[in-house]
Amino acid sequence: MRRNSNILEVWGVFVAIFFCNITASDVYALKESTGPGGSNAIAVHNLGQTGQDVNIGVILSRSVRTTHEAFKDANGVSHAFNLDFTGDGNSIFWHDTQLVGPISSRGGVSHPNDIGVAPGADIYCARVVDDNNSVSWSNFNNALTELVINQQCRAIVTGFQIDGLSADGQSPWTMLYDYYAYENNVIFANAAGNIYPEITIFGDAYNGITTGGLRLNDLNNPYDYRMVGSVSNPGPTVDGRRKPDITAPSQQQMTPTSSSDTDWRNSGTSGGETSYSMPHTAGAAALLLGLADDTEDPNDNRSVVIKAVLVNTAMPNINDKAGASTNPADSNNTWHRDRGYGRLDVLRAYLLLDTNEIKPNTLILQDRGWVFGRLEPDQNDVFTISVTERFRLSGTLTWHRRILWTDKNPIGVLESDELTVYLADLDMILYAPGEPNPIFSTDVPDFDPNNLEKCDLLLESPGDYTLVIENDSANGESADYGFAFELHPVPAGDLPPYDYAVDFNDLSTLASAWLIEDSPLDLLLSANGIIDFADFTKLAESWLQIDPFYYQY
Repeated sequence: MRRNSNILEVWGVFVAIFFCNITASDVYALKESTGPGGSNAIAVHNLGQTGQDVNIGVILSRSVRTTHEAFKDANGVSHAFNLDFTGDGNSIFWHDTQLVGPISSRGGVSHPNDIGVAPGADIYCARVVDDNNSVSWSNFNNALTELVINQQCRAIVTGFQIDGLSADGQSPWTMLYDYYAYENNVIFANAAGNIYPEITIFGDAYNGITTGGLRLNDLNNPYDYRMVGSVSNPGPTVDGRRKPDITAPSQQQMTPTSSSDTDWRNSGTSGGETSYSMPHTAGAAALLLGLADDTEDPNDNRSVVIKAVLVNTAMPNINDKAGASTNPADSNNTWHRDRGYGRLDVLRAYLLLDTNEIKPNTLILQDRGWVFGRLEPDQNDVFTISVTERFRLSGTLTWHRRILWTDKNPIGVLESDELTVYLADLDMILYAPGEPNPIFSTDVPDFDPNNLEKCDLLLESPGDYTLVIENDSANGESADYGFAFELHPVPAGDLPPYDYAVDFNDLSTLASAWLIEDSPLDLLLSANGIIDFADFTKLAESWLQIDPFYYQY
């Protein structure tokens, strides 16, 4: 082994510290964390998509109990496979077995409902940490080569974090991930990490999707993951980038474990350990890739598109670690250091990707869409989005950091000093109808190191909105990009000041304008020229409706 990390700390050690005692009478299941109050993957299974024929690679400190019933199909054939890159052989580990469960569990005889996010996927588990808890960088690269090139894994998960190096995106570990993501169109589902005051390696990778961990708001309600766990690492990265990207359920998930082929365990605590959250992201990517395999579109399987779609559809109304609201409708803060851009919502992502690709220089009439494009320096793409009523517009732009590998002796062996980074500077600018000044822009005077931008804006006026994606790279760097958008409807009876609920506040607002002609409120309701019973009827039709994405409970 030519290169070793300073200290390698396995997430399993951290998780073991924070495990609580859970009695046999506590009944939880993966079905709850994958329901509508969790990652919402069950709804996609019901549409017929399970990630069938999608391979996922897992880089681990040890090995997985691949003979567990959770990984076997109806014919008793296991869809999990161990690979060893240490020379020490397979070593079955409880943490690594439990980590794989939320990705691809197919359930068991006594656990039929404990189904992972992508139960149709095949899982390739690569051990890279030896018996001395050391990892060779060359062995690590060999594992990635086997998983990505030979086993055709299209999503990668990592089951440990590396200590002793700055998680600033410049470590050889992080650059290696970004290299494979850029060159091979691979989705890296990275964890924010645990316990540290900031994101750890590999969560600092530019090109991956960094995931934090969510806890339950109320242990008596195992279906609602709306609060960030206490040990899930917050952002930004030490170099100031907006990570994590999203969050996903972590606490109390019934997972296979290593004791026997039929043994299961409740995994994850209120700490929100990211070992159990980022598997949801990997499984979500597999479901979207499965959808892309079923279409004729050549671009819906692009990793930048998948990333844009997953981030754009995240549920933003998530509480921070202290239980305080992070609702962007209240704070105008789309990204938050604890929850990123929000909680993973696989169904919403699936429905967004399952649309026609939008095109520049055309009038876009659909209420959601995505595009894969390429921009040279000083080029731009212009999109015109038709808005017919009040909506929130969420739009996400992302692109990859390019890693150049300059091969030196020995030829064919990837070494850290052979990697050079290049990052384009893309901007997203939005104009309201007839307005010369943008209502949203990421074109800032100083270079923004982030390679993901998201807006979440209330659009009160109908009309054609112009969105410009431009490449402002002074270094001459071109870039492929993925962009996704949604027009999210506001409840019809929600009147200014908007709180995304139709209740007595709106009734009071309507009553105060009763029988007034030419009231702007009338335009939001019946639009018949006067505040009257037609407006009251419109209000009554949506009475007590709430929008959980933006209503503060």
